[in-house]
Amino acid sequence: MMLKSIAAVLALTALATATAATAQDRKVGDIIHSDARYSTFAKAVDAAGLTNLLEGKDSVTVLAPTNDAFAKLPAGELDNLLRPENKASLEALLKRHFVAGNLDLYDLKRQRALETVGGETLAVKLVGGSLRIADARVFGRQTIGENGVVQPLDAVLTR
Repeated sequence: MMLKSIAAVLALTALATATAATAQDRKVGDIIHSDARYSTFAKAVDAAGLTNLLEGKDSVTVLAPTNDAFAKLPAGELDNLLRPENKASLEALLKRHFVAGNLDLYDLKRQRALETVGGETLAVKLVGGSLRIADARVFGRQTIGENGVVQPLDAVLTR
């Protein structure tokens, strides 16, 4: 019985290690486009023409709003932003979600502010044990990729 338990633990450890390695072999763009939680964000990134930020060789930390985060926007706002004539506004909104460099959760917790690719500064703070960036909470598991990290957010960074 003890041997079966040890074998099960070893098998689970190997599976977890393989899963982590697979994620690290992918670029953050691949992670965003393959994880169903980020399908709205991926669609917006494509519409804004910002996939180069996710696929490049430079490290990037992606503060990725989940689909539920986008659902919190006022009715019609996302559809309006996705119109071709509003591409500049969509691009500005999305650039708030990209930070140059590779910041995992440990690194983020040591920050007080982040400079975004769009040139804005976002406040970073711990509130009741929860990491907050501007008005959004970082939650769930980060995904580490070959060229950066994807941090899930519960809100879209609108300002």
